[in-house]
Amino acid sequence: MSAAIIGLLGVILGSILTSFNDLVAHFFKQRGNGRYAAVRIITVLDEYAQGCVSVVADDGTCEGRPAGRTEQGEEYYAPQATSPEPPAFPDDLDWRSISFNLMYRVLSLPNTARETDQYISALAEHSFPPDYDELFAARQEGYAYLGLEAVNLVKELRREFNFPATPKKFWDRGWDIEEFFENKLSQFQERRQISDADRGLN
Repeated sequence: MSAAIIGLLGVILGSILTSFNDLVAHFFKQRGNGRYAAVRIITVLDEYAQGCVSVVADDGTCEGRPAGRTEQGEEYYAPQATSPEPPAFPDDLDWRSISFNLMYRVLSLPNTARETDQYISALAEHSFPPDYDELFAARQEGYAYLGLEAVNLVKELRREFNFPATPKKFWDRGWDIEEFFENKLSQFQERRQISDADRGLN
C-alpha cells in the first residue's frame, strides 16, 4: 500500500474520529441541558400540582359549615382555595434538550389551565346559591385533570432523565397525590354515567 493511500486513510480516519467526538460531546451537552431543564420544570409542576390539590379539596365549607354568609344570615357555599396561576416556566430553558412530545405537553399545560378557568367562569354564571353545585363540580373536576397532568409530566421527566423517585416526606403518611386526583376524576365519571343512565342515554 502506497504512502499516499495510507496518508489518505489516516486523514479519513482522523476526520471520522473528530466527527464522532463532536457528536459524543454534543450528546452529553444536550443531556446535561435536558437534566437541568427537567429539574426546573419539575419544581414548577410540583408547585402547580399542590395548588390544584387545594382547589380539588375545596368544597366551599369552613369548619364543616358553609363558608359564606349573607347580611341576612343565610349560609351559602363559597370557595376557600384560590385557583393557582397557570404554570410559568423560566425563559432560559433549552426546550430542544427534552423530547418533543414532553416539550409539547409541558408548554400546552398553561393554555389548558387558562381554558379550564374560562370554562369554570362560564359555568359559574349558571350556578346558584346556596350550593353552587355547577361551580364546585367544574372547579374540582377541572383542577383534578390539570393536577393529574402535572403529576404525569413530572413522572415522565423523571423517567426520561433517570431521576430518583421522589423521596417520601414525613408528613405524607401514605397519601398519594396521583391517586387523589384519579379518585376525584373517577367520582365525576361515575356521576356522569349514573346521570346518563337516569336520562336513558345508555
